[in-house]
Amino acid sequence: MAKYLNDPMNKWPDGSIKMIPSIRIALMSIKLVMRTKAALFFTFFFPLIFLFVYAGIFAHGNPQAVVYMFGPVVTLNIMGSGFFGLGLQSVMQRERGSLRRYRLAPLGPGSMVFSSLLANYLLELPTIAMLVTCAMLFFHMPLKINPLALLVLVTVGTFAFAGFGLTIASIANTMQEAQVYNNVVWFALLFLSGVTVPLPVLPDWIQGFAAFLPATYLVSTFQAIMVNGQSLFDHKAEMMVLVISGTFGFLFAWKLFRWEKEEKISNRAKLVSIAFIVPFLAMGVWMNKYGNLRATWKETYSLMSQGPFSHGQHESAVNGILLNDFENSDESELVLKTWQVSTDANAAGRALGELEVISPGSDGTEHALRFQGHDESTAGFDRGYVAARYPFPLPAGVPNLRGVQFDVQGDTRLFQVTLTPQDSSLPAPTLTLIPNSAWQTVRLPAAWLATLPASPPGNKLVLEFRAGGPPGDFTLDIDEIRLY
Repeated sequence: MAKYLNDPMNKWPDGSIKMIPSIRIALMSIKLVMRTKAALFFTFFFPLIFLFVYAGIFAHGNPQAVVYMFGPVVTLNIMGSGFFGLGLQSVMQRERGSLRRYRLAPLGPGSMVFSSLLANYLLELPTIAMLVTCAMLFFHMPLKINPLALLVLVTVGTFAFAGFGLTIASIANTMQEAQVYNNVVWFALLFLSGVTVPLPVLPDWIQGFAAFLPATYLVSTFQAIMVNGQSLFDHKAEMMVLVISGTFGFLFAWKLFRWEKEEKISNRAKLVSIAFIVPFLAMGVWMNKYGNLRATWKETYSLMSQGPFSHGQHESAVNGILLNDFENSDESELVLKTWQVSTDANAAGRALGELEVISPGSDGTEHALRFQGHDESTAGFDRGYVAARYPFPLPAGVPNLRGVQFDVQGDTRLFQVTLTPQDSSLPAPTLTLIPNSAWQTVRLPAAWLATLPASPPGNKLVLEFRAGGPPGDFTLDIDEIRLY
């Protein structure tokens, strides 16, 4: 190998074109992955499981919600390849003695570290392309991000988390030690950075802590671009922090690289490697003091399942079939007859809800419906919920219906809206939203509406508004409910 690497000619004896040693090693690593069934599964097929879980279960197949969930899926894949792919592979090679074969060649630690990073990146690109294709094909996800911006985000994210994995691999003396370090960091990023649980749902102190985590910046940037339509240039600071952290990780891995498992890292070197987190500490302090991260997260989250909406204007209000505008002279009595309020039986006496007709309504109308009360929820919508349900018949002889539309305003709290058909075999579309003090027109798509026959007394549908999130009081105003 040393003879080949020092060959001054442009071609190797077998006629192949000579390449930089680190590139050759990276391509060799990719070939090994392609020949291993387990590696192929975890590299290409395992990420698809996360996509279908997030898009099919969490997002209920709603294309707009899939757009919101796509950032966490990509981030989760990048994190996994950095920690449990690249990082553990480096430790495993050192423990098995695989690095010894390269030590006699004129290769430095920098070439070895760079080859690992390059192989990880080249394997990441087709995986991301596969995730994008499947999201668009199976869930009709609109690709609201420029392909170049997507490539930049994936490149920067892969570089940053490769730095994490390589740093841990450098300071860990054994596989067991590396797994402990990886799991501690992994689970902190998994549950506190918006990868699995949307940040607006979490308590304020966790949102403040999330500003110190690298995964937060990758997830929130993905969501801001794909849901809010922002530019990558609006997130230059976050990208710079990820680039700096990736650079630190690469340099630490280079400096602390070991060929033999017998070589040990001193405690002093481990303490020096803590400097890897300095960019995130500085960014977290600055963002919590001067940034507006929480408002951005709430805005993105509230838009994730909504169709076109307008503030204070009802551009689409003239379309569709009006179901309830709360303008009847006996509206208070009708509300009691037609609407139902229920709470979780396990929270009896603690979770309360009530309905009342208020004035004014949206866009200058005279009345609207207020759903208010106290929620004891401690786990999203699964415990202590308060729900208001509005059953209504599907009008006969109306073609091409696509969903239900309504206007909402309220406190910045998480609500869930579901349209349940009488036919249990049909899916019940669901969206989550965080309203604000301005009226918004929200659309909940339901493609099967166009196929439902209306026969007397008509197919019954149920529109449900459910309060969720942390315990406390809630208020949600509703107006202009219509089919569109």
